[in-house]
Amino acid sequence: MEYYKLFNLEKEPFSNTPDPEFFFRSNRHAECLQKLEISIRLRRGLCIVHGEVGTGKTTLCRQMVRLLAGDENIAVHMVLDPGFDRTEDFAATVNEMLTGCQNALACSTVAEHKEMIKNHLFDRGMDSENTIVLIIEEGQKLPVGCAEFLRELLNYETNEDKLLQIVIFAQNEIQDLLLSQPNFADRAALYHHLKPLTKKETAQLIRYRLQTAGNRDKRSAAPVFTRRSVARIYRLTRGYPRKIINLCHHILLLLLVRGQGRVTPAIVNRAASSVPFVQKTSFPGSKWTRAVGMAAATALAGVIVIAAYAHWPAASGPEPKAETEAKAVAQKNAPPEKQDPAAKKSDKEVAPEPPAKELPSVLGRVRINENENLWNMVKRIYGTSSAGIVEELKAANPDLRDPARIRAGQKIRFPVLENHPVPKQQHYWIAWQKSDNLNQIYQFIFNRRAADLNLLSYWHPSAGLQHAAVNKKSFAEYSQAEQALPDPDKSLAEEAEILNLSKDGIRLLTGGQKG
Repeated sequence: MEYYKLFNLEKEPFSNTPDPEFFFRSNRHAECLQKLEISIRLRRGLCIVHGEVGTGKTTLCRQMVRLLAGDENIAVHMVLDPGFDRTEDFAATVNEMLTGCQNALACSTVAEHKEMIKNHLFDRGMDSENTIVLIIEEGQKLPVGCAEFLRELLNYETNEDKLLQIVIFAQNEIQDLLLSQPNFADRAALYHHLKPLTKKETAQLIRYRLQTAGNRDKRSAAPVFTRRSVARIYRLTRGYPRKIINLCHHILLLLLVRGQGRVTPAIVNRAASSVPFVQKTSFPGSKWTRAVGMAAATALAGVIVIAAYAHWPAASGPEPKAETEAKAVAQKNAPPEKQDPAAKKSDKEVAPEPPAKELPSVLGRVRINENENLWNMVKRIYGTSSAGIVEELKAANPDLRDPARIRAGQKIRFPVLENHPVPKQQHYWIAWQKSDNLNQIYQFIFNRRAADLNLLSYWHPSAGLQHAAVNKKSFAEYSQAEQALPDPDKSLAEEAEILNLSKDGIRLLTGGQKG
């Protein structure tokens, strides 16, 4: 008997496998899925979805495959691991998927594989009814030679469409590949950054999974997650779906041992103590020590399940939720019926420019608000204002003849005045919003009139020029910044996150202090 049946559940609610049935359509996941489908059906060519580990890329990929499988005119092929040592092996794998094993065996060079794939695409792809899709997971492992091979396949097109649709799911490290291969990056019709869930979406994910795993024929004994416990789960996981699911699994095991049906912050903290990712320094010591710790954790999970049979009360837990509430949740999480306006943009509008390889000379442009003066704008952006800085602005904005007379709606270009390495005491910040758009961060700070917020601009070796609205106080250690994170129960606090500037090569352009 599986442990989840003790809760009168039909399935394990917090399994770590990418089961499409448990796919939670958060607003950001639904948006990404919709943009992908539109791009594929319009045959735009290359789509790239990237995000941190555990943001739900694999689950999103499986859901997309499931969605496309219902269309007989779409052929879907998938490469699970593109980390090939030789481009020839990668070309043979793609050729075998598209044209068949026997055809691929007849080729011995990359050029021969490419020619056979080209003929196949023109035979099938010229028919507007047929769409061929190649999905690549773990795209950050893609070698440069394989990326170049894919770029050449994207050259096969009609006057209206690309003959092969390529979708890459990758961790953020793929940005390094895109920086080194701008010709490949330029072909991206969709470049989507998948972000973690908000606190509200974290609660919805937990509720959705329990409802999906529920037994409709029996009285539910599924546990109740209190509002404060969900806030604690969000605080510990920062909204990463994989971490949420893993932690909730350990919470259920602990409830079984204690014979309880209500999840409190104390239960969450206790369960989190056995989950390495919550403790930022998982198992200290040698590899042997960590291995022993992991083995002990696995053994403990087995003991918990066995002990549950003896201690779990027969009829504890909340009453099942009303069917109307379940429908309301499902309706709320459904994707919008109308096509996302962003998906209608042209390729150049949707695909961002690859990050610059060299330090920029301009931070960006900012739109002037009503009743705003230039000196206050300078102070918000650079942290100080002076006649010398205003002269720098005049040089960067030839049409700025009189700094004392600026008008609302006018846009001012702000140059980079200095750059320096990030001092150790400023490696970590509490960020409320991040963007590569200076005006977006500026307006965020301006609209909140928050005296404790600074505008921080920095250059990242992979991401390029970035801006963030941060608390004025910075930290030398991650643990110090984590303790300073705001209570997720407070308004907008779920948007706060730790900004890590400890990587070598990052340069501060504004907002910091020289070491």
